[in-house]
Amino acid sequence: MLDRNFRLLFAGRAISYVGTYLAPIAVAFAILDLGGSATAVGLSFAAWTLAQVATLGIGGVIGDRLPRRAVMIASDVSSTAVRTTMGVLLVTGHAEVWELIALQACGGAAVAFYNPTFYGLVREIVPADRLQQANSYLAIARYGAFPLGAALGGTIVATVGSGTALLFDGGTYAASALLLAFVRVESLARAGAGVLRELREGWSAFVEHQWVWVLCLWIALYFLITYAPFFVLGPYIAKHSMGGAGAWGAVVTGEGVGALLGSFGGLRLRARRPLVTLSWIFLPTALQSVLLAFHASVYALAPAAAFAGFGFACGSVVWDTAVQETIAPDKLARVAAYGWMSAMVFLPAGYALAGPISSVVGMRAYLLFGAAWLLVTTAFVARLPSVREYRSEKPLATPAPEPA
Repeated sequence: MLDRNFRLLFAGRAISYVGTYLAPIAVAFAILDLGGSATAVGLSFAAWTLAQVATLGIGGVIGDRLPRRAVMIASDVSSTAVRTTMGVLLVTGHAEVWELIALQACGGAAVAFYNPTFYGLVREIVPADRLQQANSYLAIARYGAFPLGAALGGTIVATVGSGTALLFDGGTYAASALLLAFVRVESLARAGAGVLRELREGWSAFVEHQWVWVLCLWIALYFLITYAPFFVLGPYIAKHSMGGAGAWGAVVTGEGVGALLGSFGGLRLRARRPLVTLSWIFLPTALQSVLLAFHASVYALAPAAAFAGFGFACGSVVWDTAVQETIAPDKLARVAAYGWMSAMVFLPAGYALAGPISSVVGMRAYLLFGAAWLLVTTAFVARLPSVREYRSEKPLATPAPEPA
């Protein structure tokens, strides 16, 4: 699996992903156990998201200005402190709901420095002809951690409590920081021209290549119009027409399995026009929306969700590789930050609007609209000259066998 530096980065990312998928379960039940309402749980998640969106821009500036490994270690240490504080407050019986919400905001701000900087560090330590391979391995870590993190979260919360689960999450961040400390990379600080000017420079790099901002906008609207309604309306339809939570769990599991397979698929994907492939590979998500609209059985919907997960994960590998190959390394964290911001603004909006809109137009109509929108816009995006003309910068390396 590439070289020592990447293996360390991969291990740290895989471990912290387990904590990432464990934490929402722990936070939700911690607030409920303290007497908080569902609204308070929602506020805690909103605090995390809004704080992250608010600080992503500065996170991108710092990630391009300072040594990236140091920025990521500082972010992990901050996240460790946040989760450890939450865990200690809960274990000792001193936690208040408002404190957990405030600490959620601190945690969201901390990871805003990690995520865009991570893009840049991968580009620094991975040769250009191995970027797709590296991004595939990282996707495997992400989607492989989902079932493990969710299962651990549920088990720890149920047996020893939310406080212990959050202490465990803090430990995953600490492990990530420790592994990053052993990464050896020549990454020097760069003199800054002022935060606002650097944000403008990042924005100029973001819009310089038409396909970058067009695909970012398209994927953000996909989250708003197609993805979010499926996951908001799905549990309701499952409860009333598919047999309940068990059926919906099978659908979500199908999507997770498909995403993991799609991550492996990214290792072997060879596309003459990678961005055209990325565009068309999102189409399976239209099928799951159509099937849900007509209350199909779980035996049809779960495989469709698996196809959707495959397309999303494989497409994400293509996207990450294309951005890392195209954007100048000294602007990569800022461009990544703008991409993260677009997705994180539109996805919560999609979650919030799915219920009210479907109550007006009907669930079936809204789900079918999302599927139709994806079909039409995919055809449009795939035919854009900037999308069709993009070629990978370097030939992809064939994964070498691991030494015995």
